[in-house]
Amino acid sequence: MSKNKSGHRIRAARFMNNPAISQMDLIAKMQIKGFNMSKNIMSRIEHNERYVTDLELVAFAEVLNVTTSWLLGETDIPNKKI
Repeated sequence: MSKNKSGHRIRAARFMNNPAISQMDLIAKMQIKGFNMSKNIMSRIEHNERYVTDLELVAFAEVLNVTTSWLLGETDIPNKKI
């Protein structure tokens, strides 16, 4: 059973950046924001095997430059147009 809805989109968002953000770079950026991340945790998140807290979801959206709505699959538009 899937433990999150956002894992596959977090992974996709890494590759939407130019250049792509590596998993290790994403981990480092999340750690700077105060979240305890490791390669194992990130892998489990991207494979929908670990829950993502609401605070983590907001941080992922900020770091990856996408909306939380997109990460949750509520929209197909990844980022806001300003």
